[in-house]
Amino acid sequence: MPRNLARLRFRAPRSLPKPLDLSRPEALLAKPDVLAQQLSKHVRQISKPLTPLAVRTVLDPGWKRQPAKKTKTKALPLKPLSLRDLVDPDRKAKHGTIIYVFRNDKSNQVIYSLSEMMENYHLEQLPFMGKHSKPPVLRPDEWLPYFVVKFPTPEQGHQAFRKLREYRKLHETTWDKTHPQWLKLSKEKRMKKIMDQAANSVADLAAILKHQEKQAKLMRKTLDEHHARTTALLQKRWHEINELAAMSTAKDRRDGDSVKWLNTQISNLTWQQGLKHNQDDVNQRRLETAKRSHEIRLRKIEFAQRKSQQFKEWEEKLSKQATLANEPGAEERLAELKEDHAILKEDLANPDPENPPTPEEIEADRAKMKETHTQIQRLEAAFTAKDQLDNQTHYIFRTILPRQLKKEPPQPFSMDGVTVSWADLRDLEYVGAWPRKVVMDILPIKNIRQDVAFLTQNEYNAVVEDEVSTLLRQQGIDYDHGEARNEVPAAAKKMSVLDSVSKLNPFAKRVEAA
Repeated sequence: MPRNLARLRFRAPRSLPKPLDLSRPEALLAKPDVLAQQLSKHVRQISKPLTPLAVRTVLDPGWKRQPAKKTKTKALPLKPLSLRDLVDPDRKAKHGTIIYVFRNDKSNQVIYSLSEMMENYHLEQLPFMGKHSKPPVLRPDEWLPYFVVKFPTPEQGHQAFRKLREYRKLHETTWDKTHPQWLKLSKEKRMKKIMDQAANSVADLAAILKHQEKQAKLMRKTLDEHHARTTALLQKRWHEINELAAMSTAKDRRDGDSVKWLNTQISNLTWQQGLKHNQDDVNQRRLETAKRSHEIRLRKIEFAQRKSQQFKEWEEKLSKQATLANEPGAEERLAELKEDHAILKEDLANPDPENPPTPEEIEADRAKMKETHTQIQRLEAAFTAKDQLDNQTHYIFRTILPRQLKKEPPQPFSMDGVTVSWADLRDLEYVGAWPRKVVMDILPIKNIRQDVAFLTQNEYNAVVEDEVSTLLRQQGIDYDHGEARNEVPAAAKKMSVLDSVSKLNPFAKRVEAA
């Protein structure tokens, strides 16, 4: 979660009310008025939308609660509906993979953000170019969602975010100061024209995606060269390590490959350095050189033995962990478990209102889902161990690399996972061509409103009464609401001054009847 949203605290979202228990004794069913009142309250409760209907773009400062503040605060608000709820409902995207772009409805100024809601510090992106060019605070009614960009990796998203802000800065500061049409404009009109960055932001995004598409080829080439160089060096060094470790433990080993013999020689040379007749410079250099060569050889042999033993232990451990993955049909088994887990999760989150499950069934489903999740984790760990064993990607296998090769180059950019969601698809007309693999989508801002039926008060009361009557008939009770219907009286007709004037004209000539 971004740091600016880390301290937000909201109330728990409203869940669906529990199904009304109608399995009552005959004495309670004999009171249809009381039962109808309870049913009406229940129907009105489940008729409310579970989520807000409007997308919130600006963060309310009152939502933040400081941890050291001990004063009493107002009740926590409900979590608002944000753009992230539309493009990332599971909230699994990492910070930087989604860029939110907002547009000012009056001036067409553009703000880029890595969080789904804006705060006042986002106004620092806008430069001051004159009076009324930079709003003092963010107004929720002025800033609207413009488009949202999703990237496959955070590194690619961070680079695009940085370049979008740099390009916008160039548009605002390096406009053509010698163009005759710009010079003819007044300062106010010129300022408003510079503030309008809606079309430029779309063109900048297309240019950045094209640049990343070209950059991906170079990054792929660099990564392949690094992998080839690393693989060759690893094979060479591990061959030397295994060979040296085998020579040090062989029965027919030389004296120079024995750890015991090398330790004895080092101790002997240290003793010779302290003798009186070896205190001259020539003997000291000779003994120090021989001692250093033995110490280097000893360190190499001990390092080879230690790494060879670690490699064997690591290989045995991964082989045991990969046992489940080596069984026939392991991949199909993992796919089935994931599908079963998703079905159980969906059933628990959205139970059937017509046939609600019992508490025992809910508890059994939760236990089964927990067991399925445990099996999925075991299989995924087995496949991870198998991949490390086959491709030799375990960290122990790479510990013998030099420092400059341990750090891999960044992963190549890709256009496969790039999606641009637009609030209005007509904004695509600002750019003629986009990278071929980029997916265009529509922001489902109005989908929630389309799923909710808006009724008048009379229609709403009639629907509630029909639902209550249906539930009562299922219990064998024929109940007529009669006067219980709360109809909204028709609005009284407004009277104007002319309505109070008499319709008869006193100045008209009266025609006497013949």
